[in-house]
Amino acid sequence: MNTRIFGMSASALLALALLLVAGWFVLGALGAGTVAVLVLALYYAIPAASFNFLFGSLGVFSLAQAVFVAVGAYTDVYLFNVYGVSPWLSLLIAPVFAAIIALPIALASVRAGTGAVLTALITLIISEAIPPILIAIKPLGGAIGLYVTTKASPSFWDMQFGSVTTYARIFLVLNILVILFMMWWGRSRFGFFARAIRDSPDASAAVGIPTARMRILTFVIAAAIAAPAGVVFAQYNLETTADLFLGGTALFEVIVVALVGGAARAWGSMVGGVVIVYVSNAMSSAANGTPGIGPLTFAAVFVVIALVMPRGLSGTWALLVDRRRKAAGGTLVSPLTPDAEPGARAGGDPAPRAPEHDVASG
Repeated sequence: MNTRIFGMSASALLALALLLVAGWFVLGALGAGTVAVLVLALYYAIPAASFNFLFGSLGVFSLAQAVFVAVGAYTDVYLFNVYGVSPWLSLLIAPVFAAIIALPIALASVRAGTGAVLTALITLIISEAIPPILIAIKPLGGAIGLYVTTKASPSFWDMQFGSVTTYARIFLVLNILVILFMMWWGRSRFGFFARAIRDSPDASAAVGIPTARMRILTFVIAAAIAAPAGVVFAQYNLETTADLFLGGTALFEVIVVALVGGAARAWGSMVGGVVIVYVSNAMSSAANGTPGIGPLTFAAVFVVIALVMPRGLSGTWALLVDRRRKAAGGTLVSPLTPDAEPGARAGGDPAPRAPEHDVASG
């Protein structure tokens, strides 16, 4: 019998523990250049996971996840510079601020209806409106942004480390925690409610599921997931600016990582982040750092994955596993069993949706 802890299989928890331990030591053995690439990959993986969490739960696109990362960054640097609040504490404070800011956006999305297009448009408007608002707020540094106050002898609580490996390890831990949460959510009552609303909003409301409250809760949680990435990335760069977190390619790169990784498995975003950032870095190096090669590589990899693996990396893996299970005489996993991942149906497919959304389905 497969032992379960908090509704999750012991084998899955063991696999995550092994991933954490192995990743911890591997990061310590790699060169600084490679680790710097992995820092960027693991950073992108967190807002991408936030995107996939919302998409896998409700089937809607949010184009504002980079905004919540910026909220985490500005919260951290402002509190640290002005009040001396430790960035470690900001890892808990920033998600609260992100959730508060996400609440009116979620309410607007719910009032607009259940359509994915309307939610995408609302969040796109928000993501475009936030940068000039940040620049206009003088205490947040205006167009220059905020620089982290550095100390001659920083302590552990200042989260200012001379080794890039330390930041990579922090991002690794954050990714593992996000994966754990998404696994738990997928097997919880909340996850079942969210998927029921995604698949049939009218039927869900008819059987008594609080559809509006669940959609708002899911949206707010997705925002909270993204914020800690901004805290650590701000400490890594020792600055936060609207351009760094909300620049022209920031939103694009987060979404591409999410869609390449796929929403069929909780770990999809982390794998997608490592793959696409590594390929992008390799292409930029081959082109001697020619401007524009990085974003172009992101776009090219996305197109290739869309053509070859329309479900994303994790969705394709799920499909192969289920086909192997069928060939071995097993049964497909039902979306209502505890083993089903968030947003995944039998065969690794997400909830039914229009064919034009298959690329994003994971």
